[in-house]
Amino acid sequence: MSYFILPYLTLSPAQLVRRGIIEAINVPGFALCSTLIGFGAIAREAGFDIWMTTTTTLLVFGMPGQVAMASLYASGASLLLIFIAVCLANLRMMLMVISGSDLLNLPQHKLPLWKRVLLMQGMAITGWAQLGFKQETIAPNDLLHYYKGFAATIYVFAISGTIIGFHLDNLIPEHVLRIVIFVTPLYLLLLIINAKQTTNKLAVVIGGTLCPLLYPLAGDWAILYAGFVGGTLSAFIIRFASLRADKERS
Repeated sequence: MSYFILPYLTLSPAQLVRRGIIEAINVPGFALCSTLIGFGAIAREAGFDIWMTTTTTLLVFGMPGQVAMASLYASGASLLLIFIAVCLANLRMMLMVISGSDLLNLPQHKLPLWKRVLLMQGMAITGWAQLGFKQETIAPNDLLHYYKGFAATIYVFAISGTIIGFHLDNLIPEHVLRIVIFVTPLYLLLLIINAKQTTNKLAVVIGGTLCPLLYPLAGDWAILYAGFVGGTLSAFIIRFASLRADKERS
């Protein structure tokens, strides 16, 4: 029987790595590649050369930070201002790294610091969301093997998309460019909607409803406020419903 159809718990470490590679060469990889095609085109318009563009994806590996870097570079901002802006734009990554490290059970693996840093460098939103999606089917101590294959493959897609976008800049219409940038967020939205947790689904509904209502008041910050309020409210609602159900049963 092929390992493609075996339960995750029966797979060896090498098979889990291969499974991660195969599942990355699917919607996650191509969605991220499409998004980074958009960045490659943006970076070239901002005045980046191919090496600077590729290095930005390799080291920053977060679309908000990468776009902020390209935009500020094009406007002639100082290096210090660009550094601060990229750090703030990618601040969310800190929480993903903390959460992802816990999901991967990294302390139990006793890896050297440089390996842990290398693994966490790939902890972007796509990898983090995939870990959350797989944590119920793969044992915590085995999840690291799956993540190695998945994250490495995602990185290849990201770099490939960046290079393609850089070289196809003149051929990509602006309206198409705007669309491809949002392919990954759309994929992640669908992933959350299909998740088993009711909290996630409710957060998407509340946040999606609030965002257009808040936009006239908060502008570009509306999506951040809507996400925060939606996630917080959904957690409280589910918690209240659970406590009420327990009380009625007792």
